Amino acid sequence: MKISYKNTTINRNVGIQGESLENKLERIITNKEPIKDGAPIIYTERKDGIQPSYNIRTDRFEVALDGMTTVHKSQMAKREERAKLRVVKDGEAESTQGNGTENI
Repeated sequence: MKISYKNTTINRNVGIQGESLENKLERIITNKEPIKDGAPIIYTERKDGIQPSYNIRTDRFEVALDGMTTVHKSQMAKREERAKLRVVKDGEAESTQGNGTENI
C-alpha cells in the first residue's frame, strides 16, 4: 500500500549523498588526478602585514562601518553634483526635495 501525501508549500531538501572520503582518495590515487578542490592559501607578504579580512581579532563591524562611510560619501557627492546641475533659468537652484506630486 502506497501512502499519498497532500500537496504542501514546504520545500524539502532534495540533496544527494556525496562521495565518501575513502572513495575519493582511492579514485584520485588510481587515476592519478590532481587535487582540484581545497581551501585557498591565505599567505600574505610580510611587508603587507596582517590584513583585516584574515585577522581573527578584527572588529568586523568597524570594517563594515568604514565601507559604508565611503559609500555614503560617494552618494552625497553624486547628490551635490546633481543639485549643481539643476539650475533654473533665474540662476537659483531648484529644490531637490519633492513637492509630493511625483507619485500621482
